Formats: sequence, structure tokens, C-alpha cells
Amino acid sequence: MTPPLPSKWIALSLLFSAALGCTSTPSPVTPRAEAPPQSTPPVFALAATVADTVEDPADRGVASRITKVTVYSDRALVSREATVALTAEPTVFRFKKLPGWVDEGSVRASTSTGKIVDVAVERRFLARSTDEGFRKVEEKHKALLRKLQALDDELAILDAQQEHVESIKVFSVQKLEGDAVTRDIKVDTYGQVIDFVSGALRKTSASRREVQAAREQLAPDVEASAKNLEELRRLTKLEETTVLVTVQGSAAGNATLTLTYATPGATWEPMHEVRASAADPDWVELTSFAVVTQTTGEDWSHAELSFSTQSSSDSERIPELEMLALGKTQEVTRSVTRQVTSFSAAQKKFEEQNRHWNRMNQATSQRISEVEQFEQSYSSNLALLERVQSKTVQIFQGLQTRGTTAHFTAKDPAIVRSDGRSIRLRIGSSRIKAQRHIIAAPEESLNAAITLEMANKTSQPLLPGSVARYQDGAFLGMTDIEFVAKDEDFSVFFSVADQVKLTRELDKHQSSLQRNARNRMQLSFVSKAKNLSDRPVTVVLAERIPVSENTEIRVSNVKITPNEKPDAKGIVRFKVTLAPREEREFRVSYQVEYPPSLVFDVRRKQMQSPPAPSPTAPRKKMDFEERLIEIEQQF
Repeated sequence: MTPPLPSKWIALSLLFSAALGCTSTPSPVTPRAEAPPQSTPPVFALAATVADTVEDPADRGVASRITKVTVYSDRALVSREATVALTAEPTVFRFKKLPGWVDEGSVRASTSTGKIVDVAVERRFLARSTDEGFRKVEEKHKALLRKLQALDDELAILDAQQEHVESIKVFSVQKLEGDAVTRDIKVDTYGQVIDFVSGALRKTSASRREVQAAREQLAPDVEASAKNLEELRRLTKLEETTVLVTVQGSAAGNATLTLTYATPGATWEPMHEVRASAADPDWVELTSFAVVTQTTGEDWSHAELSFSTQSSSDSERIPELEMLALGKTQEVTRSVTRQVTSFSAAQKKFEEQNRHWNRMNQATSQRISEVEQFEQSYSSNLALLERVQSKTVQIFQGLQTRGTTAHFTAKDPAIVRSDGRSIRLRIGSSRIKAQRHIIAAPEESLNAAITLEMANKTSQPLLPGSVARYQDGAFLGMTDIEFVAKDEDFSVFFSVADQVKLTRELDKHQSSLQRNARNRMQLSFVSKAKNLSDRPVTVVLAERIPVSENTEIRVSNVKITPNEKPDAKGIVRFKVTLAPREEREFRVSYQVEYPPSLVFDVRRKQMQSPPAPSPTAPRKKMDFEERLIEIEQQF
């Protein structure tokens, strides 16, 4: 457990914050341009308390704020802006107090007027164990420990003294018993012994109370000093990044200087909402969101946020064929390798320093319970970020494989804290036309489904992700969609069609199994659909005929009632309109021939398969061979 910071540090933090500006959360409706300036993270205020020299105001760097952030699957591209005064001579401007895991290879600078002469990146540790301030804190803590040890030694002496007096008391009692037999006992003599023992015990107890009171008074100071020293030791492992930008103006005047850099510790994933209303069943409200999570060490307060599926490290090229050469060419891969290497170094620093950085900047409470709660919450948030990042990297790589990238902009201002909590931001919303259909597949599920058939008439593609379903404001559950291009048709599971009752069973009177040199299985499945409502219902019911991709398995004698033809995948679709309370029957029959060895092969694979997943895991799809074994057991 990491202890809370001492009260001294809080006072310094408050003083520092008062000098730099308010850190309260702006209202979401406040325009981005009117957001208050960002204050210095508390970790730098703590570092200032042990610095050998007071920071020169000329070296404090420019006052900048984060104005734009582009979030990728595994990082964020941050843009800071500062208003600076240019002259005709080159001037160095410092962007200080940046996290130590800024990707050096991604640092870029631009100016509204004038020209950029040079950009350099420097790093330094926030504190060193050799700093005079650090040594003073360490010596003060050692002095407190010596005082505490002296009190503990005094308690040990008092314990020994009491033990000695107790032994005298025992000896006197034993001597009294012996003297009572051999001679007369004088009361005055025995009274002196009693007075000595009781007086010694009384003095010892009084001294112990005084020492314990002094120890109780000193203990909080020792604990606070230990916490302060521990925080300072963490500073020796934290780095600060400073970017020096040299700008030369064409003439004296103000300019907007923009610094852009990439940092690990950020990710996002798409999700969607479909809202339908009974008053207007032909239209739905489709809203897309970006769920962003970040632990970059910097809060994004009312910055312009955008989200990209593109890889920030992979370069896009014109499709063309190049020489098919064996081996690697170092010249071709040099720039990409350098970029990947610089981010790998930043990622390593992030993993080493991020937890301490955010703990010292976010968990400013002195209450142990609140600090523990923050650390537990932050650990959970960081684990969630890593899981989401791993998932979105794979999803977005799949999009790039098909040559698709997408870029989205948050529609509403927001504050995204660097504590790992997920924030949902709207990136698109459209009202589109939807047709409702009832789809049934009794072999897969005995619940008919209401689907929404739509065309993506929004201004942007729909990314793979989860979809929350609402009917008249009531939450129905979650589903998911694959990538949907602009103007592409797609369907979404919306709800269960409770008005349609489905059954499906194997007709054993028309089914049989003959075991021979080649097993022959005759199967006949009967499905029924019944309309339980008082209105006509149109249902598309799907059945399937197995399609053999194994030369040892042969499917024949296919019969379908009512008469329909399967498609290339063996799927048969019956589109029927059921009158109120009407029930229809659908029959699919076929014969399968296969070698007996197939049964043993499938069972061997099942024995070698991993243990069954948890009940919450999605049900594993059976292949046709496994279904054959399952059906065999019914005969």
C-alpha cells in the first residue's frame, strides 16, 4: 500500500495551485476556448520542496494548455498551444513539466508566424538522493526515528525495573513466611519493605505513562515523515520531459506556438445505440460513441478530441508492386524501425513510472481509506485499459487489412481525466429508416428475433462494436455489429419476437441409423411456428441442409416441405405470413453416409479439446461431424 502524502505537501500544493490558477472542473457546456488554464501537476510542487535552488522565473517555461488530442488504439497524439512573444532573433521556448514517457520520435512543433529553427528534447529526474533538500528530509526523519528509539529504550528500561521490583516483592513474601516460623517479625521492618515496593511500582508506572504519552505524541510526526520520505524517493524514479523549441520571428510580435507529441497510455473503442419508438416504428435513432480511456499523466480538459482507427506508426502508400527480394533491406526499414523503437522506449518508461505519477497527482487525500480506494480503482482501470487496448488493436488491424481507416471527432466538450476511468463521447448521430423483420432459426434458437434492416445513410462508417438497444427508452440488452461502410445495408438484432412460438424435433418415425461398412443415417426434422398474437405476422424461418466438404461424407435424398431450394451454403428460407393463432409445419429430410472411423476421430478430438468454458462464455459452434455424433446418441 502506498501511504498518503503529508500535510506539508498539501499546503504547498494549495499554495502552488493558487499561484497558477484554479483546478476546478469546468462545466461541460463551457466553450473550449474559455476553459481555465491548466495548473502544474502536484508532483512538481513536491519536487520543488527538495530542489537545491529555487526555480528561476525565466526558466519556468511557457504557459501552455492541451487543445487537441487524437486517440489511437494504443496511444494518443497530444497538441499543446502557447502564446509567445517573438523577436527577429532566435528565441528558445521551453515546454516543461511533461510526463517522462513522451515519445521523442513523435515530437513536432509549428508556429503561426515566423519559423521553427530547432526542436530538442531533454529529460531529468524530478529529484536525486544527493539533493540537499532530500538529505535534509532524510536526516530529519532519522532524527525522529532516534527520538522514537530512545523512548522505546526507556520503556524497555522501565519494564526491566518493574520486573526487578516484582522479584523483590516475591522475595520479601517468601522471606516473611520463613521468618514467621523462626523468629518474631517487626511490623516496622515489614512496613518499610511494603513502602519501598509500592513506591517503586508507583514511580515506574508514572514514568511509563509519561514515556508512552511522549511516544504517542511523536508517532504521527514519524509516520508523516516516513510518508514524505517515501514520496520523495518515488520522485527519484520519475522523469520530467522538457521540449525546447527555437523560433525566429520575421518581426517582433505574438505568435501561437504548437507542440505535438505522442504518448502511450490511451485507447478507445467504438460502441453504438439504437433507439426505437412505438409511435414511429419506421425510423430509429442511431448514435455512435467513442469510449475513451487514458492514463497518460495529463488531463484533457475541453480539448478537441478525435479518434482514429489508423495506426500512427504504419505509413500509408500508393498500392503498387515492388521488387520481390529475398532478405531484409536495412535502408527501406530504417525510418519505420526508428519510429517504432522510440515509441517502445516511451512505452517502457510509461510502464515503469506511470503508476507512481498518477498516484501522486490524483490521490491527494490524506485519508488512508481514500488513498487505498484510489489505488484499487486505478489498478482496475489500468487493467481494463490494457484489455480494451488489446482488443481494439486487433479490430483496427483487421480494418487496415481491408484497406479501411476512419477518423471521428467528438461532438461534445468533455474532461477526460488521467485516472483510467472510461468516458463515453458522442461521435455521430443520425435518424435512419428501418424495416422490422422476424427471423427464426429453430435449429439454433427457439426464440424468434425481431431485426432492424437498415442502410447506413449516415455521414460515416459504423465500426465493429457493441450496440445498446432501446425501445421507448427501455433498455432491451446488447448486441454487436461488424464494420458497415457508408451506404451499405446491414441488420441488427433488436428484440425477441414473443408472439411467435417455435418448436423443432427429430421425427424418429421417419429417421433411422444403419451401421455397416458405411454408416447410413436418415434424418427428418420437423419445425413448427405458431402466431400467438391477434395480428398477422410474417416470419422468415431458416433451416439448413448439410454441405459436405469431406469426400468420405455424402449427403443425398434431400426433401424440403414446403418446397424451397437451398442456397450454395445449404440454407433454406421459408417466408410465410401466419394468421392470428395459425401454426405452420416445416420439414427437412436428408440422408448422410459416412465411415464409422469418423465417429472415433471426432470423439478423440473432443477428448483432446480444452475444458469447457465458463457459463458466461459464448456457446461453441458445432461442426457437422460433431452434430452427427450428437444425433447418433438419440438412436
